[in-house]
Formats: sequence, structure tokens, C-alpha cells
Amino acid sequence: MLKLTKTKLILSGLLIMLLVYSTDRFRHVVGSQVITGKFAFYIDELVKEEQVVFPIIEYTIKDSTYQFRAKENTNYGVGETVPVLLINKNPDLPLLYDLSSFWLYPLFYFLLPLLIWVSFTMSYIGKNEIIEIGISAPYFRKVKKW
Repeated sequence: MLKLTKTKLILSGLLIMLLVYSTDRFRHVVGSQVITGKFAFYIDELVKEEQVVFPIIEYTIKDSTYQFRAKENTNYGVGETVPVLLINKNPDLPLLYDLSSFWLYPLFYFLLPLLIWVSFTMSYIGKNEIIEIGISAPYFRKVKKW
């Protein structure tokens, strides 16, 4: 029988979410190739009635030049080199491989599930209660602390 306090339950949920996040990020890295691309130019687009600027990154593989649109409102200097990650070494599946675009930006998608998990845990478990998790029914239950 596993006994979890409110803090342990929040931390275990955070650990599971970080494991899912890091697995997803490393899934992109394994078997991929990092090459150097260059900033080419900016394009302006109307997105949801708002003017947004996208940088266009250019890279060359075997005498073929490819372009892709990076994350909006990212600033680069003319001819600045940037790391590009080719997923499964496929030139048609590029990702900008820098700290903010590849590692930090996807973390925002894990903030909402984390907030929901913390809210659920804080509201479900009382001040003097713990959760018992077992293999026989009921699989989990709240009990009073001693």
C-alpha cells in the first residue's frame, strides 16, 4: 500500500509530466541531424486579424536549398546562422533547434495540465488526509493522517 501526502502527489504528477515532456523532445532529437541554416528574410502575415512577422530560415542539403518558417516574432540579423534540426534526417521536416524554440516554448503546453493537477490535488486532499494507493479495490482512497 502506497501512501502519498499532498506534496508527494503534486511532485509525482510534476515528475510524470516532465517525463512525458522530455520523452517528446528527445524523440525528435534521436535519429535526427543538426545542420546550420541561415536567416533569409522576414514575411508579414495576417494571423487572427493581427499582423505577425515570421523569419524564413534557409538551409542547403546536397545542392538543394530548402526554406521554412520559424516561430513568429523571432529576431535575427541578416545572414545570421541558426541551428536546424532535421527530424529523422528528412530535409522536409525541419525544426529550429535553439533553447527558446525547441526546449522552452513547448513547456507552455505543460503549464495548463500542471495547474489542473495542482488544483485537483489541493481541492481533493484535505489538510489532515493522505491518499492510499493499492492493488485491491478500491485502488485509491483518502484516509486521515495519524
